[in-house]
Amino acid sequence: MRLSGSGGREFLHGQTTADFKDCGARSVRYAAFCNPKGRVLADVLAVVVDEQEILLRGRTKVMAALAEHLKPYLGFSRCSLTPTDWRIGWCAGPTDEHHAVLRFAEASLVAVAVPMGREHTECWSAPHERQSGDLLDPLWLEIKNQRARIESETIGSYLPQDLDYDCNGTVSFTKGCYTGQEIVARLHYRGTPKRRLHRAETAAPVVAGDTLINAEGKTVGSIVNCCLQGQTHELLIELIPAAAAEPITPKGGHGELSKVTRCHDDNDQSTG
Repeated sequence: MRLSGSGGREFLHGQTTADFKDCGARSVRYAAFCNPKGRVLADVLAVVVDEQEILLRGRTKVMAALAEHLKPYLGFSRCSLTPTDWRIGWCAGPTDEHHAVLRFAEASLVAVAVPMGREHTECWSAPHERQSGDLLDPLWLEIKNQRARIESETIGSYLPQDLDYDCNGTVSFTKGCYTGQEIVARLHYRGTPKRRLHRAETAAPVVAGDTLINAEGKTVGSIVNCCLQGQTHELLIELIPAAAAEPITPKGGHGELSKVTRCHDDNDQSTG
């Protein structure tokens, strides 16, 4: 989606978990929108084009729901949010770790290359442009990079800490207020997250939002993202850390999860 207008950065700074005040052209930011209870409504990858334009990438249905949610707030801002028909693919090879590469044709932005770790680049392109990367769902890159995404089935289900957003720079604890900030900050400074993000695999078909249970039938987590790679479903799951050493299966289903590993250590939190 495209956020247009001189108030775009200010709007994102006041509505999301990320710090947008020091963003310049080509800056890349991961951010999350929360409800007043601190639950994540949407995650976005933002690229600042210039003072008047910011591009926001997210899951299609999640972004549609976010746009509806933001309508009352946009009415009091100096910016507007509109959908685009841009395509997303990926290609091998790194870009600048902290900045996107913008390509223009006759003063119009037609393509953006966004860093996705050391080995891959996410390619955004206008529909009339030749796609430089493979037109595949880049979700598996996010799973590989241990970065959770909100799906339409999980809107409003998780706290940022459940998804390790406090460990990978998605949440700033020095930026000031935003919707849900009080809940998120209280857990960070005065509590201990009950669930954390883990990688896992399974051969059984699963979908985002599926509940996970242990051998005693107790709920210990849920599936956040899944992507089929060959015969294996690559997963990101939010899980009670102690349950990672136990047999875990989807509730009502079959197929024990394997290779369950923690994505980040607690000392990786963004405040140290």
